[in-house]
Amino acid sequence: MLPENYYLSNFEALTSFVKRTYQKLLTAEELAWCETVHSLPEPARRLYIRLLSRRGNTFRLGKLKYPEIANLDEAAQQLAQAQLAHTEPPAELAVLLHLVTRPELMKLPELEPLKGLSRAQLDDHLLTLESPDVHRQLASMDQWITLEAGDIFEMYVMCYFGNRYQDLSEFVVRDLGHLTYETYIIDENTRAFQTREHIDAHWRYFQCQACLEQIDVTDADALLTLNALLPSVYDNDELKQDVHLVRRVGRFRNQVARQLERLQLPTQALTVYQQTHLPPSRERQVRLLLTLEQDAKALSIVTDMLSAPLDDSEARFAERQTPIIKKRLGQRVGRTKPFRPTTTKLTLQTTSDNTNHRVEWRALQYYRQSGRCYYSENSLVRGVLGLFIWDLMFAPVDGAFHHPFQAGPSDLMEPEFTTRRQHLFEARWQELDEPLRFAARVWQHWEDKRGLSNALVHWQALSEELLSDALIRIPTAHWRALFNRLLADLRHNGKGLPDLVLFPHDEGYEFIEIKGPGDALQQHQRRWMQYFTRHHIPHRVVNVRYTQLEPDG
Repeated sequence: MLPENYYLSNFEALTSFVKRTYQKLLTAEELAWCETVHSLPEPARRLYIRLLSRRGNTFRLGKLKYPEIANLDEAAQQLAQAQLAHTEPPAELAVLLHLVTRPELMKLPELEPLKGLSRAQLDDHLLTLESPDVHRQLASMDQWITLEAGDIFEMYVMCYFGNRYQDLSEFVVRDLGHLTYETYIIDENTRAFQTREHIDAHWRYFQCQACLEQIDVTDADALLTLNALLPSVYDNDELKQDVHLVRRVGRFRNQVARQLERLQLPTQALTVYQQTHLPPSRERQVRLLLTLEQDAKALSIVTDMLSAPLDDSEARFAERQTPIIKKRLGQRVGRTKPFRPTTTKLTLQTTSDNTNHRVEWRALQYYRQSGRCYYSENSLVRGVLGLFIWDLMFAPVDGAFHHPFQAGPSDLMEPEFTTRRQHLFEARWQELDEPLRFAARVWQHWEDKRGLSNALVHWQALSEELLSDALIRIPTAHWRALFNRLLADLRHNGKGLPDLVLFPHDEGYEFIEIKGPGDALQQHQRRWMQYFTRHHIPHRVVNVRYTQLEPDG
């Protein structure tokens, strides 16, 4: 049960933290806004915060239901006096129409002959009519309030969370006990943005992202205009050091370029891809260059990818494409043996009673005849890693934690995660030489941190029984290899692990990837299989087929 003042205290916590932490980076207007809001009479402050959390910025007072605010009219006037709102009816007819119901609309005498039209048709008719009398009648239906300075509050939220997808609801989820977080150090050194230029650049990115969700994505000119408005991260020595901004802008450009490809504009798409290094930019450039019959340029890029891949998928792509492109250019190509994972077949009997069961579930039941078998997919290896390095993940590193709702450090998915904590990892990795120390570390965190949010640990999928079997049966040399590949690129290598893990009755273990009829290995799954082969980690792919068995009776 939340206390009555929960949203006031949450707002106070967020804005006070941002003001204290970003004092030297906020503008005079942004600082004054915070002072003004906190000095409001409590009913006005309640109303302002309530409305800030709602969609839109114009509201009808007659439709608002906040029992804790005794006099909404008085609170609205206090907001207007503080210049945080105005109470005049909206000047735009479209805004009025959006806030008026159809029954209210049909009270207009002008619409009596048009009652058979749809709501959309009625709105279009009134917008075309542009009648001052209609505007006056709609405005008189209620008292109105339009918030001011909502963008400043959004700026505070961005500075607090470092993004625009989290908001005050995070406080509510925590206070209700749905999620609990680790305790870690937060201070000025850990804030999300270190300069005003960083704040403005991220703000511009998020504005572009919001626009991308609203524009017509079949309009190439609109896409290119948005792309041009993004921060130029590679031309600015300060911004290029901001890995989060570089990744965000790169992801945006890749999204725009991919849409230009769909619009069959390969030259424009290629130009946008060339403005970022974020994968899969170089892969898409190669594919476009091959389409445009610029094979020599394509070979130059895959050669760079082969010598310095930005992630595992780039390396595998370059390995596959290099011989293909060389052959197109008439160059000599050495023969390479394609990788084929260990594969077996499994025939399962099925009846009309169980045809809806997933193939993985059916296979799981079958292999439980041979030992203890679990559906683990990505959760086992990621989870054991998260438990093993729990304290390293939440260690005090500058810039790692900037609000209390993080399931891991802000650089967890970046290459810098391990390099910035290199001395910590070197000491921890030594424990892998001693199986009992390794297991003890994992069990310690499993017991002490149970239920706390961790980006790598999915508690519901990591039972005590599964963890016990895994720590006993899987050699530490294999854990070391698994962890190394995960940490080399957590963003991409954190998925693609096999569906099942089997611990036979006698000894050992095996990862099993289940494929139903017509299903095939994905590339990221194949890369894990290749890695397993190199490190002698037991695994196989099982192709399942069915035979029909009619039920008795």
